[in-house]
Amino acid sequence: MTTHVMTENLATEATTRSARTAGRHAMAPATGNGMNGALPTGANQIVHARVLSRGVDALQAKFAQVLDDGLIRRTVHAAYRELNRTARLKTYLPTLALNRAETRLREIADRTAAAGTPEAETLDGMTAAA
Repeated sequence: MTTHVMTENLATEATTRSARTAGRHAMAPATGNGMNGALPTGANQIVHARVLSRGVDALQAKFAQVLDDGLIRRTVHAAYRELNRTARLKTYLPTLALNRAETRLREIADRTAAAGTPEAETLDGMTAAA
């Protein structure tokens, strides 16, 4: 049976090994995004705004003859704000808001057509002429 005795060379080698960095990842330069190489986890406001804008355009084309463009825009943004207050995962927030807004706009259009009146309510409780 052999035993290891720490000699002068082994002690010096252990000291230099512990003084080195933890590997190639620790030596990698930090990226210029201020996140130290991590991936972004928050909502991308630019992408959200673009998706909402395209969704509003699509809903305006769909409900153009029945509802006012301002009502459609307000309903979409109100649905987005409502979901944004409670959402923990914000990746699919614009899509969910557009789906919710479309459902509400469809209900408003059906009520407007059934009643024959040009008034409709938005999510904020405001009444607007269609």
